[in-house]
Amino acid sequence: MGPFGSNIKVSTFVPDGVPIISGNHLRGYFLEESGFNYITEEHAERLKNSIVFPRDLIFTHAGNIGQVSMIPDGCKYNRYVLSQRQFYLRCDETKVVPEFLLLFFHSTSGQHELLSYANQTGVPSIAQPASNLKKIPFKCPPMQEQLKWQMQVHPMLCRYLNNRLENERLSSLRDALLPKLMSGELDVSDIKL
Repeated sequence: MGPFGSNIKVSTFVPDGVPIISGNHLRGYFLEESGFNYITEEHAERLKNSIVFPRDLIFTHAGNIGQVSMIPDGCKYNRYVLSQRQFYLRCDETKVVPEFLLLFFHSTSGQHELLSYANQTGVPSIAQPASNLKKIPFKCPPMQEQLKWQMQVHPMLCRYLNNRLENERLSSLRDALLPKLMSGELDVSDIKL
């Protein structure tokens, strides 16, 4: 589970350090790595039960419930800390391939199971998220079958992630160039297309 709200406040943010994962970072299959707030390394150490790593699955348990993303291999940081509305699942990779669970929780069946523990009074939330996550029935195929599945799916997931990263890079480039073009700081009138 993420820490209590009083453990991470705006007053504890620093310009650089350990990034804090919030619901804004959980919009697709993989963690979106932009717009982070940060806390110091020392502060993160005090919140060690809320530190997550690549290949962990991150869930939102309050607010936009049903969000599930995986921290991908090759991400920008070697560790992150959860905000108060997130919780995580770290897979025993000798028993289950994390991507298999990720896609299960994105499926209609997985979303139904996850949201079956939702409380709709006030802010939507999942009651006792860590305990109820353990109750979700999941038919886990033998590891050999999962590994065969992973070999087939891995290239598609890599392409999905690479396309998203390229879109982020192009958006950043657009955001940097457009104001310069609009102000006349950059002149492209001599470029022949």
